[in-house]
Amino acid sequence: MTRLPDSLSISLWIVGACWAVVAIAYLTDSEMASVVPLVAVGAITGMAEWLLRRQKH
Repeated sequence: MTRLPDSLSISLWIVGACWAVVAIAYLTDSEMASVVPLVAVGAITGMAEWLLRRQKH
């Protein structure tokens, strides 16, 4: 079985993390205003990791 490309695996992690944060906020009935910064931090972290891996190759 072949390995997933780095960009695909990182994007899957970003999407999965965002969905997990939103699902936890929905299930705990917390305000969506508190979810937006967490999703933004997750997306920025994923983009930074993608850029760092891109520089290695």
